[in-house]
Parts: sequence; C-alpha cells; structure tokens
Amino acid sequence: MYLHKLIFQFKMLVDKKTFTSAAESLFISQPTLTQNMQRLEAELEVPLLFREGKKISLTVYGESLYQHACLLDRNYQQALLSIDAIKHSHRQQLVIECGHAWSHGVLFHLMKDYVKQYPKIRMVIKNSNTAMGQQRLLKGECDLALGAIPPPEKRIAAIHYVPIFTTRFVLFCSDEHPLAGVQNVTEKQLDKCEWIILKHESENEEFNDPLLCPISPEKVRFDVSSVSNAITLAKQTQCILALPVHLEAEARHRGLVRLNTVNAIPSFYTGIMYIDDVLKYEHKKMFIDTIISAKKTVDDHDVI
Repeated sequence: MYLHKLIFQFKMLVDKKTFTSAAESLFISQPTLTQNMQRLEAELEVPLLFREGKKISLTVYGESLYQHACLLDRNYQQALLSIDAIKHSHRQQLVIECGHAWSHGVLFHLMKDYVKQYPKIRMVIKNSNTAMGQQRLLKGECDLALGAIPPPEKRIAAIHYVPIFTTRFVLFCSDEHPLAGVQNVTEKQLDKCEWIILKHESENEEFNDPLLCPISPEKVRFDVSSVSNAITLAKQTQCILALPVHLEAEARHRGLVRLNTVNAIPSFYTGIMYIDDVLKYEHKKMFIDTIISAKKTVDDHDVI
C-alpha cells in the first residue's frame, strides 16, 4: 500500500505538471512531495523525472510508470463505480470519445441496432482528438475512443487499436471564394488564405494537424469546435475549411465548394481504441463488437 500511495502521488504530479500544484491537490507540503518522489525512485532504483525550473519532464521509466499508474487509478475508479451502480441500481453507462468524422459521420448509423438491443444503457458521447482520447482511456475517463489510429511506434501498449476505415481531410470554401472553381490549387495559393480551424472540445494543442497540412497560426481567423458553426462561417466568409471526407455531403448540401489541390492530402486509418478491462462488461464489449462487425459495410463506402 505504501508503494501504491507513492505511485498515486507520482501520477498526480505528472497530471498537474508542477510540484506546487500537485502538493496543493494532495494536501501535503511541497517538500514532503519532493521527498516522496525521491523515495519512489529509490524503491524502484530508476530515475523517474527531471525538474526544469517549476516544471518537470519524465524519463523513459517515468513515462512507463505513468501509463501504469493511470491504469491502476482507472481500475480503482471502475471498482467504485461498479459498487455504486449495484448499491443504487444506477443505469449502466457507456462513455465514448470520438472525432468529428465519427460523431458527424458513421457513428450513429453503426450504433442503430446496438441502441435497440440495449435500450437502458446511458450513452455519453464526447468530441476529442486521438491524443486526448488515448489519455482519457488510460485515466478511466472514457470506455472507448474512436479516432485516427496512430502509427505503430506511437501506440500505447495498454491500448488495443482496431482500424475500421480510412479517411482524409478535404478542403472547402464558399462559392464566392477566389479559389472556388480553380483547378489544381497550389500550396502557395493556400498559404495566402485565411482559415477556419475545426477543433475538439477542450483541445489546446497547436493548430497544425499532422494529418492535414501546415497552417500558419496567423492565418487562422476562426477557431471553433462545432461542425455546423464551421460550415456556416465558411459559407459567410472568405476562409478555407478542412473537413473529413465523410462530411463532404453535409458541406456541399449547405453550399460549400470542394477545392481541388495539386498535392493530395494523405489518407489515414481511423478506428476504435479500448483497454482490456472494458471487455468485462457485456454492454461495452458488445459495442466494440458492433463497431468491428460493421467494418465491411463502412469499407464499401470508403473514399480515399
């Protein structure tokens, strides 16, 4: 239990990013937290972190321990939730993190039969990018994540990754934009344009998406987290908007024009991500099976 306590404090330190903030959250003094981290490193016989001014950075050992600490905390929270559900007969819940290509594309079509089969399940659907989805999986803040599948070298060992379909970004603008109707739009022409960036809830990362194309921050005029608002702004302004190809029908229906670019934007796999412990729950396992079994149907409509 002593080691478990130190590991929990280590996780809190990584989450809060500074000794001061972590100590306040743990209701202990900063010197005590510092000593406890030194004790933890001594117990494990490896360095876990470096102090860089007020902030910290993790060693390779620290990165590994943090992932396992998240899993320990996740199991603890799941145990409390399960006991609470039995005690109070709460409705079972399924929490899903997903990107815009899912929430505004294929998700609701795929889950139609599942909803009928499990009418009493409370479903919580949140928008997030792949990085956020994976972190929330580890922390137990969601059951499943749907989004871009990272390359093998960037995957987390505790998470299962199942590609479902391929997608890519497509660029749109209003029919009054100077580039509307232009054949083979170049990067140089795009560099002169202003952009609408469609982000996810609580996303604080840089504008550049490795799956899209480089966008200079000073060229970003609107930063929104709603697909509907982004399309409306693109229709009313002289800005470029990037959307997943599965949202093309909605964009065209609302009056946007697709740009034809010289350089093709690369396609990427998107799919489902989960951790072993969700397989213990029938309603969660069944949702995973539902998404995976629909893979062939989605592939038939895939556009690369």
